[in-house]
Amino acid sequence: MVGMSWKSILLFGSVNGAMMAILMILNVIIGLTDGVDFVFAMLSLLAVILIPPFILKRAKPNEVSLVHLIPVAFVTFIFPVFGAVFGGPDMGPEWLVLIPIAAVGGAFWSLPFAAWDYFRGSKSSEDLNILPEPIILTESE
Repeated sequence: MVGMSWKSILLFGSVNGAMMAILMILNVIIGLTDGVDFVFAMLSLLAVILIPPFILKRAKPNEVSLVHLIPVAFVTFIFPVFGAVFGGPDMGPEWLVLIPIAAVGGAFWSLPFAAWDYFRGSKSSEDLNILPEPIILTESE
């Protein structure tokens, strides 16, 4: 990864989810996928998934990793966002609940990446250059 701390991994995963929810709400409000063929509908949903990671990468190029954000975007879209869209009511103010749901979902799906970064710890170049001392085995008297 680029050098993200576990806190920024959770933060950017959450922002990624919230941005996807906003794009999905706009997609439904505009009616972009109503009455179109299947391919166009799937491409619009793929755009909803891939636009937020690339926007975050463009905004913070040294703090964000696409290796983290793209998988998080896909699973966040499939479970919290798409599930809530299918089970939700007609378009109304209750759709705004989708934004915090997706933000929590993005943070949740970022947990494996954050845990990896947290438990891996910071490795400095000095730690990597230390050679182990040889162990001399001798017969005991």
